[in-house]
Amino acid sequence: MLPAMLLLLACWIPSPPAEPTVLGTLDVADTGDSVDPLDDVGGDTDTAVEPADSAEPPPPRIVINEAMPKNRSTIRGVTGGFPDWVELYNADVVPVPLRRVTLTDGGGRVWMGPDVDLAPGERLYVEADDGASDGSAPFSLDSDGDSLTLAFEGAVTDRIALGALDADVAWARHPDGGEWAPTITVTPDAPNPDAPSATLDLTDTVFQLDTLHTVDITLSATAYASLQADRLTYVQGAVTVDDIPYDTVGVRLKAYVGSSRTIDQKCGFKVDLNRYVPDQEWRGLEMLTLNNMVQDYTYVHEYLAYEVFRSVGVPSPRVGYARVSVNGTDYGLYLFIESIDDRFLDRWYADSSGALYEGAYGVDLMTGYEASFSYDEGPEPADTSDLTAVIDVLNGEADNAGIAALEELVDLDEVLANMAAEALLLHWDGYTTRNNYRLYHDPVTGRFQIIPWGADQTFLTLYYGPWSSYGQIFNFCLANTACAARYDAILYDASLTMDGLDLISQAQDLHAWLYPEIETDPRREFGLDSHGAYYAATLSTIATWPASVRDQVEAR
Repeated sequence: MLPAMLLLLACWIPSPPAEPTVLGTLDVADTGDSVDPLDDVGGDTDTAVEPADSAEPPPPRIVINEAMPKNRSTIRGVTGGFPDWVELYNADVVPVPLRRVTLTDGGGRVWMGPDVDLAPGERLYVEADDGASDGSAPFSLDSDGDSLTLAFEGAVTDRIALGALDADVAWARHPDGGEWAPTITVTPDAPNPDAPSATLDLTDTVFQLDTLHTVDITLSATAYASLQADRLTYVQGAVTVDDIPYDTVGVRLKAYVGSSRTIDQKCGFKVDLNRYVPDQEWRGLEMLTLNNMVQDYTYVHEYLAYEVFRSVGVPSPRVGYARVSVNGTDYGLYLFIESIDDRFLDRWYADSSGALYEGAYGVDLMTGYEASFSYDEGPEPADTSDLTAVIDVLNGEADNAGIAALEELVDLDEVLANMAAEALLLHWDGYTTRNNYRLYHDPVTGRFQIIPWGADQTFLTLYYGPWSSYGQIFNFCLANTACAARYDAILYDASLTMDGLDLISQAQDLHAWLYPEIETDPRREFGLDSHGAYYAATLSTIATWPASVRDQVEAR
């Protein structure tokens, strides 16, 4: 009696990411039966299918091991583009002559295997680019839904129905030859991990602390000279990120004052993948933002700071790390920080179509300052009447009616949580000083929220106390007794939350991982002794300052 054939069918909703489940597969054991498993959708999935009598031996167990219907940035094809692709795997104990293997898509187009054997445990990567390259499949995959059928001498050995998948998401067996699940941890022509990715958010593969990315920027002599003369205007260049090349991108330097550096120094970078070529992205990102960390002698401040902001409910960017080079010259270790753009808004808000404003140094919600805000995202043409409405309230009395009017326009608890985080982080260069922040006008609530930025100068210097600030919204609240008490309660709770994050252990783990890169950073502007002193001071602040803040709250 031949082993049973199992047909699994379920549904996956790609957004928001959920626990991945199998869409539709056939897990075929050693059987020569050629029944179409897709015909049994909704039937008894545990029922054995009795094959027809045959004197032929069962086909070898060669399976579809991985399939990507919408490759945007996982692997470059032999012709330079990003083709769909399929990986086959020999899960048997005998070699498989691939000339006897066919792979058929949902439209009936057939790929014939090459005249080689696939050894046990080996994989074969097949590009699905409509036959544009030698050995590739004569079809591409439909990202809105397709199917693949693998056969050996006409006997089906594996089949999968591909539901709608987002870009750079693959179906894969975990481990090789195992159970199917969608994943963003893709391994074309390499072993699959034991388990699929925890989420299907592509950007999670960027902003993590177990991978040091590589970013290699290429600039012509003319482009390089242009950035020497005008650091903030984009020039055309090229970039390779983790071995994925983009031949035409926009490159400019970043930062305006304290961390501003020239192209000949350790400058920060903005790389716009879509500046000259539309629809380019890498791992779900259209913009690469690379902070030089010249004002953070520890290299860990921004990671820790944004952890605190998020823990108290403030939308904040994620970070990773990268080694950056320009025209082959090593520029050292950089912070790979999530850009605050439409992709960021998609992650945090149900509706990302609202207005996003950037507050430059000294810019705040004051009469006549509406035009001083940079309009980063939102409806066109820009209409700053939403800012004016808040300014009008802030120009009034901070009585209970004024606070109520403000709350109609501003998510006051979120702003106060941001200010509490700034106080706990000793973040003197944020909204406290009217700098390094964004305002997002959420269309769902009709209220503004604040988004922090520039958290490199944190944890070290107490320029301002927990109740000191130039921020207009914050000071308006502190002028009202009830609102000030509300802030005190948020600050107290935030200090307990910060203590509960175990930031010291996180800092130690991160520092141990980064230290070899810090040591070898050729453009590091400070000695290792200074680095060590600032790192030790940061740990001391984390250990003692939250409790000190609680004491101050209780003493008020």
